[in-house]
Amino acid sequence: MARLSTRRRVFVEEYLKCWNGAEAARRAGYSERTADRQASRLLSLAEIQAYVQQRISEKAMGADEVLLRLTEQARGEIAAYLAADGSVDLEHLLADGKGHLVKGTRRDRQGNLVVEFYDAQAALTLLGRHHRLFSDQVQLSGEVDIDIHDYRAELERRLLEVVESEDDSALSGQPE
Repeated sequence: MARLSTRRRVFVEEYLKCWNGAEAARRAGYSERTADRQASRLLSLAEIQAYVQQRISEKAMGADEVLLRLTEQARGEIAAYLAADGSVDLEHLLADGKGHLVKGTRRDRQGNLVVEFYDAQAALTLLGRHHRLFSDQVQLSGEVDIDIHDYRAELERRLLEVVESEDDSALSGQPE
């Protein structure tokens, strides 16, 4: 792939953040007045399209990473970040690259930070499905009486009726 200019690389990075070509062009330093046209032109270039695809591939989460993160959620790997009073050392958690364990944060009525973690049980369920640990089993009981010879005779009888009705239609000259 040809080397892209810094401005074009910035355009692609901004495009991947907002998915709006004109906005990405503005953020990359192209003129406000011509941002729409520049974005259209840039996105039509094969080298830009290839770079966009390359960056998407680099940023995409693979199956192994998905399983690793689910495993960390399922194991509840948050104990190292919990204090005795129930508070969470969010700064340490984020510094260790464990931000994906946090579902969200909010402030309670007293202004205290409340950290909500992903549900470990839900992660366990997803992992169990992946490993096919759970299966819906259907158990049938009873007797089924099928005689294949009777079925075949009935099928031949019906086929013969169809052939005879087509022959009758052809002889009478009338459409079916």
